[in-house]
Parts: sequence; structure tokens; C-alpha cells
Amino acid sequence: MNIKQFDNSELQRVLDHLVPLDSPYCIKVQTLIINTLYINPGFCLHIGKQANIDMPVFASSECEAIAREVVKEKKIEAWAVTYMLVLFYQMYGQARRDDEAWQFMSAYLQIIIMIAIRKDEHSAKVSQLSVRLRMGLKDNNPQSEIVKKLFDIHAQRASLKNALEALRVYEAKIRSDEESGKVVNQKLAGKIGQIRLAYEVIADNKAFVGKTYTNSQNNKFSKEHTNKRYLDCTDEPLRATVFGKPHKNDNVADAENTADDDPPALLDNDFKPSRTTAKSSELQQWKLKNNYRHARRNQFYFPTNLRQLSLLSYQMLFARVWQIFGVVSYKQRRVYAVILLSMLSGRKVQDVIYELALDKSQRKWLSHESGSAADSYAMSNTINVTSNRRSHLLPHRQSHDNEFKLPLPARLQAVIENKFSVDGDEVSEVLASLKVQLELPVLSNQHIDACLYTVIKNELQESLHADMITGVDVKHSSPLYYTSIETISLEKTYYSAIQLLTEYCTADSQGELRQLSMSSTKSNRYKKYIGSDMTLNIDICQRFFDELAEATESYNGRLKRNVSIRQDRYIEQFNAYGIWLWHIIFIQTGIRPVKHAPGLLNQFDFRQRLLWVSDKEERQGQGQGRLIPLSDFLIIAIQNYIEYIKQFAVMHNSIYPNDQFPINNILNSSQPLIQLFSQNPKGFTGITPSKVRYQIKHFFSHQDNWLRHQLRSLLTNKSPEHLICALYGHEHPDQEAMHPMSSLSINELKALSADLEKVAVELNLRQVEVNIYG
Repeated sequence: MNIKQFDNSELQRVLDHLVPLDSPYCIKVQTLIINTLYINPGFCLHIGKQANIDMPVFASSECEAIAREVVKEKKIEAWAVTYMLVLFYQMYGQARRDDEAWQFMSAYLQIIIMIAIRKDEHSAKVSQLSVRLRMGLKDNNPQSEIVKKLFDIHAQRASLKNALEALRVYEAKIRSDEESGKVVNQKLAGKIGQIRLAYEVIADNKAFVGKTYTNSQNNKFSKEHTNKRYLDCTDEPLRATVFGKPHKNDNVADAENTADDDPPALLDNDFKPSRTTAKSSELQQWKLKNNYRHARRNQFYFPTNLRQLSLLSYQMLFARVWQIFGVVSYKQRRVYAVILLSMLSGRKVQDVIYELALDKSQRKWLSHESGSAADSYAMSNTINVTSNRRSHLLPHRQSHDNEFKLPLPARLQAVIENKFSVDGDEVSEVLASLKVQLELPVLSNQHIDACLYTVIKNELQESLHADMITGVDVKHSSPLYYTSIETISLEKTYYSAIQLLTEYCTADSQGELRQLSMSSTKSNRYKKYIGSDMTLNIDICQRFFDELAEATESYNGRLKRNVSIRQDRYIEQFNAYGIWLWHIIFIQTGIRPVKHAPGLLNQFDFRQRLLWVSDKEERQGQGQGRLIPLSDFLIIAIQNYIEYIKQFAVMHNSIYPNDQFPINNILNSSQPLIQLFSQNPKGFTGITPSKVRYQIKHFFSHQDNWLRHQLRSLLTNKSPEHLICALYGHEHPDQEAMHPMSSLSINELKALSADLEKVAVELNLRQVEVNIYG
């Protein structure tokens, strides 16, 4: 490593690039940078020591003005160094030689200058380094840990080489802890890696290496096909396009909205063109429609489905395959390993063949865990949930990660340790032989693919667990987006499935397989919950609702009128009550946060304890929707609110004749039940997620449908899965609870009311006491 030395004119050109002349206080900021470099001279720039350093002083108002102008002019990237420096100055005050923070900043600025002087593709790292430091200056941001560690590293190590080595050790430790589940995965390792790479560029004079993309099977259908659903069909591969629907009033992730939207109606179900008169395009559409419906029904996994075997057949098949696996030649053992791995993982035979042909480092769901002789290989299941990027919420998430692992038998691990190729025809020949040996009516790849899923779903009655354990993509199972689930419950389900599957194995084989399935992998020990990134810890959720209720009740005894309706505290109390009730309804029903939800008053039937809701942004027919049971807590809350708005209307409408509250329209169900008073445009309008965000912007910030995630996670493993899917509208096609041919009893659906009441108790929800008379 060579320390860079250049003259003042060259340094000035770099400073003019980093702190442009049109940026605010550019001369003063450049002077601050130059003098800061002398605090830690020789880190990676050849700078002579100076006895006295005359540091420029920035007043608090100057720092605020600079930061405000950077944001206003939308120059956060162009003026990145200026923005970073003034925020750092605000936090740590005037630069001093004896301050660890400014000693670090001196070295950090030298790294930035060295990158800028290169004038190559690495220049983008200047902005990256600025962002990392700015984010770390926020106390509630997890990246603040990185900044504190950087201070410590630079305080103890005066050279770039030593600091880089300490950074590598720190990154490796954080990455290991996050991957193993010892700490909540806040994705800090990747952020540290960006800083470490910038240091390496200077220390090792690294050339820029861009990303390379391959045409592998996993990324072949990338961004341009994110709205495609691929369905299995015996006749031909079928791809259905999911057309996005506009969701202008919420900030919900597009992937979750797409998952919640209905599949496209390709054609009218009654349409059947005549073969003699129909145009070819009509025939093709008709065939596509039939294939699409056929493919969907093949995903039902009914016990009578011809694409799966009975439990007894699977038990006999597994026992025979495991027995032969231990005695055949090494080459044949590989073919049987493919079948066993498919039966134990729930992956398709073709996917298993593709995975085993990859190098150890390239494998996706076959994970290698070092340091464990017995469980060196495991099945890695990753649920592709929406990432939570709100830094203030990351420490309060319930889920530790979105990945969990399940163990594999040691005898099987020995075979799959190294990559090998198996031809699909070899698997077909073995299956044909097994079919004859066991006298099975049918046996194909599809029956092997469905083995584990069928056992878990049909025998253990755990459809959600079946989707998670067998690696079903979230695009084909909407509940996976919303669920934060206990890892131990998935391990117990897998253990029960192995118990059933090995029923006809020998006693020694049962002992080997069942003992393995009971053991937990190393990473799972630290992950109590996995799944949804939006679900929060119970204590945080309890505090949220408690403070929301206190905010609503805080107006009691403090109400007063104002000449201007915009400053009327009665109006403020009215809005606060509406916001509280909106959140209570969503945590008690799980409906989607669409415009004007929960809807009109006549959608509530308090006698039958039901709510009819149609919570999609766009519907093809007015009659579509579903019924949601109401808890006692929610019924009381809504009835109290109705009494309140009646009293509010009497007082308000007599004082403000030009801004009437539409109480009659609400009671007659011609306007939404929950209204908010808006300042611009002035007047009462139906509640929307964007208005809720505006009302609580200084109190709480989250994705609009976070309560949908929260309720789903609270009900999982406590209520029957088919009832939760009915509550959320997540049933499979043609299996909807409100389908004309549904066998679900309405009283069975109403039984969810008791579970929703338990949710209210678990979250310590309480009725608010609102006094409208002063």
C-alpha cells in the first residue's frame, strides 16, 4: 500500500468535485475538510502535521440551512459530502484533535478523497460512504452500531492496513451472527461490506469489477416476468399473466397487492365456440381457459386427486426406496438419492436433479453448515416476504429471519456432498421398477413431487406448514406474505410427517430417520419466529394501541371551540376517535386497507355478528365479497362510536352550518361510516389509508396493511387454517368459503369470533371513554 501524495492544486480539484462551487457554504466546507485531514495525517494521504489548526465554526442555524438547501435542491447525491459533513458536525460539534469521532472523520474523508482522485467506476462509492454515515447518525437506525464500531476501530488503529483488517473481522462476525440467527437479521453485514470494499479499493488498489449475469434457470424470468404465474399442466406449460390493479390510496408493496388480487378471468365460463364456425383465435382462447382451470384444480391436493398416492402407498414406497438405497451400487445410489431427497423435501424431481448438478457454493436450497458433523447438510427454506426497510422498526420485528432449515439423514448427505448429474430417464426407469415391485396402479415424478406436501396437508391438516416446508413460492400462496410463525411449530410438523412416512421402515431405519428429524439445525436455535417482516413484537403492538387510546382520551376536559374550524379541538377529538376505531377494526378483522374501508354501516350486522366486506380496489361484480365474524369487543367499539357521532352531529351542525357533518347519510349507509375532517379541501370525507398516515405521521410510520400481518400472525397455529384463509380471502380458487358449492357452515366461520376476542385480550385493547361535553 502506497500513501498518496499530491500537491495543493490537485487536492483543490478533487475538493471542487466533491464540494462543488454552487453548493452552499462551499468555501467554508472545503476549509473544514482540509483542516480535518490534519487531525489524522498519514492514514492514506501524505499530509504534514500542523501545530495549530484553525477550524471553521458552523453555527447551528448554518448547519440547518445547509441541510435544508441540499434537500430542497434535490442534490443529496451531488452534494453528498457536504450533506454528510454538516449532519456529522451537528451531532458531534466543532472538530477537535482529541475527539475520537473527528479522528475517524479525518480518516473517512481521506478514503473518500482517494476514491474521488481515481476518476473510475469506483466513484459511486463516495455517495455510498456518505449514505452509510448519514444513516448511522440516527439513533434509531441499526446502522448507528456500525458508526460506533468505526470510531472504536480508528481510535485503536492508526494505519489503513490495520483498520481494514479489523473491518474484515467485524464484517465476518456480523454476517455469521445474522446467518446463524444469533441476532435479528438487520442486514448490517451488507452495509459493512460496502465500507470494507471502499477501504480495500484504496489499500489494495483494486480494479472495478462489475456484476455479471447468467442465463441460469433461476433468473431467466426476472423483472419482465414478475407478474407471471407458472402453472403445471400435463398438456403444455401454462403461464398466466397477473395484471396489476391500481392501489392509489395505500403504500402496500406491489407483490402483496398482486398476491391478494383475483386471478384474471380469461373467458366467460359458459363460452364454448363451435368447432366448425369458430375462429382459430377463439379456439385457442377456449383451450387456454380450460387448461388454466385444469391446472388450478390440480393444485387442490384433494385425497382423491390422481396425481397423489394414498398414505399407505407412500409409506411402503419410502420404506422400499430407503432399503434399496443402502445396498445398490454407488452410481445407482445417486438415482435413489434423487427420489429420497424429493420425498423428504417436497421439491420436484427435476428441481432436485438441477440442484445436485451445481457446485456446493451455487446450491440454493441445499445448505451446507460448517462445524457440524451430523448436520452438515440441511434443506434451506426461504420465504420471499416483503422486506421492511423502516429502520426505526427493524429492532421491533417479531420475525428473526425469513429462512429456516430442516436436517437431512447422514447417509443421504454422504451421497449428495459432491455435485453429480442424473438423467431424468434413469429416475423414470427406477420408478417403473418400483411400481411393479409394490404393485401400485400408478407411479410417476408427479407422485414423488407431491409426497411430503400430501402427508402434511391431508394427514396432518397443516396446509400452511406444507407450503412453507416444501418451498412453495409466495406467489402461489398468499398467506406466506403475512405470516410470522414459530419455527418450532414447523419442526414439529416435519417430525410428525417423517414419523408417518417411515411407518413401514425397519426399526433401525426408523431410529436413524426419526432421531434426525427431531434434531434442530444450528441456525434454527436462535430463530424463534420466521416469516413476515412487517409483524411487530407483542409489547410494541400493545404500546401502540395504548398510546393511540390515550391520545383519543386526552381531549376529555380540554375541549374548546374556536372561531376557525381549523383549530377547533372538538374536530381534533373527532379525528382522533376515527383514527383509533380504524386501527381497532383492522386488527380485529384483517381486512385490506382500501379506500373508505371498513365501508358503510349496513355492511355490519350486529345481530348476526357479521361484517360483509369487498376489500379489493377493483371488482368485476358488485356482489363479490366475503363475510367476517365480529368479536364482542369490536361490536361494542362500533356501537359506542355511532352514539358518539350522533351527539357530535347535534353540536357541530348547529355551530358550523357551512361545514355540516353528514350524519343522516352515514346512518342511511350512503356514505362511509368513518369520516375525517380534512383541512384541504375543507370538509368531511371518508377515511383512507393516506389520510390515516397523515394524521399519525409524527407518532408512527409503517406499511398500511401491517395490522393485516399482525392479526394473521396472532391467529396462526391457534385457529384452524381454513378459517383464517376464509377470514383473509386467501382460499384457493373454487374453494372459497362463500362459494355456492362450499360445505363450510356459517356457524363454523362465526366461531372465529372467540379467537378474535382473544386477540383483543392479548393486545390489551380497551374501549376508549370519549366525553364530548367539555
